[in-house]
Amino acid sequence: MTTIIRIILICFIIFPCNINGERRRCMNTGVLFTDKIIHSPIIVYGEPLAKQIYVDTDMELLFNVTFRVDCIFKGQEDIVNRINITEAGIKMNRSACQWLDPGKFYVVFLEKCESNMNVYCPLDFQERIVDDMTYELLEKTCHLTRIPSLHSTSNNCPNVSMTEFCPNDEIDVKIIPKQKQTEYVQPIIKTSFNNANQFYVQPNGTISNDKPLVARIADNPHGHASLSTCISLWILIIAVSATIFF
Repeated sequence: MTTIIRIILICFIIFPCNINGERRRCMNTGVLFTDKIIHSPIIVYGEPLAKQIYVDTDMELLFNVTFRVDCIFKGQEDIVNRINITEAGIKMNRSACQWLDPGKFYVVFLEKCESNMNVYCPLDFQERIVDDMTYELLEKTCHLTRIPSLHSTSNNCPNVSMTEFCPNDEIDVKIIPKQKQTEYVQPIIKTSFNNANQFYVQPNGTISNDKPLVARIADNPHGHASLSTCISLWILIIAVSATIFF
């Protein structure tokens, strides 16, 4: 009987933790990689060097990032080697979230912040973590430049917009105004968090295999860490309980 009571008390501890974790979520809208290219005024490739959280509530988790820009895929050519990105993370009234963990390489979709021209803000798109699939996407995605950042000491730009895939590529792509972006989003794949606070693909969308690879790739959230510590706490409590009570 005592063991049962203790287990019930543990559940009361865990349950509110799970509820709080469910409040702070963002929806991955399944925006295609090509759509992000079209709607983003600035696209850079590089690595986060430092990450500082400044808002951590049940509803939001926002942080600043010092980001090393190795290559400019789109935007002005005077972007320096190190930039500051603010208001990244999980934000109210925003569909996508950002992770930008140091030690990994990303393709990031940005705009100049209105409050400070030297600081950049993420668009309402999830950044893409760089892997072999990303490199293939970049080669087959048109309208991208391959420019090292200002004051860069090395040329670390991957191949983009290869001639065999983009023979008639034009750099001056029309940028659709930010307020009209939602009219062009094609949520072919809908994804969101499951109970473990991880992204998963909802099975109510279909993709035609006869489309080019770049036209079939949406957000790739795999490899990102969960923002909530509740699940780890839950596992720890269960393990300790099993050791003590049984």
